[in-house]
Amino acid sequence: MSRVLVICGPTSSGKSEIALAVAEQLDGEIVNADSRQIYRGMSVGTGVPGRSVLERVPHHLYGFVDPAQRYSAARYVHDADSVITAIAARGHLPVVVGGTGFYIEALLGTMPLDRPPGDDALRTRLRREAQVHSPDVLWEWLATLSRERAAATRSSDPYRILRALESTLSARSETNAIAEHPSLRPKLEYAVVVLRLHAATLKMRISQRVRDMFASGLVDEAQNVRAAAADAPALSGLGYAEALAMLDGLATRAEALALTIRRTERYAKRQQTWFRRMSATDVVDADDAEVALRTIIARARE
Repeated sequence: MSRVLVICGPTSSGKSEIALAVAEQLDGEIVNADSRQIYRGMSVGTGVPGRSVLERVPHHLYGFVDPAQRYSAARYVHDADSVITAIAARGHLPVVVGGTGFYIEALLGTMPLDRPPGDDALRTRLRREAQVHSPDVLWEWLATLSRERAAATRSSDPYRILRALESTLSARSETNAIAEHPSLRPKLEYAVVVLRLHAATLKMRISQRVRDMFASGLVDEAQNVRAAAADAPALSGLGYAEALAMLDGLATRAEALALTIRRTERYAKRQQTWFRRMSATDVVDADDAEVALRTIIARARE
């Protein structure tokens, strides 16, 4: 059975850098598991590794979807399965890296949200999920369960999304909606590492990352994406709404920076909540990247 290493954690935790070093030392290839880094022409705002990094080891599932398109977790599982199988066939180690817990659990086949309890408990669960996750994530969940219901529900309407989820889940048996035919999926053994940072370290890194994004051309990138597709779902990503508000004269640069930092910090907290509840994970302290790297490599070789 082929082995796959998964490295996940909140935004700005150093996932990409650590995954690159792991892939270089263990003859690996990197597979993206970030729901924003899949889009073309959005490398600045989503933190896609630079060209020089992408050329050091093979990288897959980066910048291959048009920003105007919707891309679901179900499609991700299909695409990732194909890529991972090909990497394993070459005798290399697939290294999945990203911060989208929804995609990662769909890939692992451990999505607990597809196992609904009774009606009252289901409503409570849905309300709790709505407090933690954005409407976009809830809409993607709905899309994996019912494309028809998702197509008829606006991704910006959390109330209708929750109603549609409740109706859909109530009618389903306790099956995995992402992989309706699990026996047809490749047999892979996943080892999952979650990166953990102290709150002060993560906050500092987030602030620096956001400032670097704006300094590296995020505003121009947002303008280009809007010019090509004004209603592109990808424009809901962190920093893009703030950059466009700045362009439209609705916010100063300082206000756009501050709001993006606050939104990113809230997003990081949601990510940490998601990863904490994942089972069968190996948590690694990542305040010191070198120590984290040595720990991950040692465990990957076990």
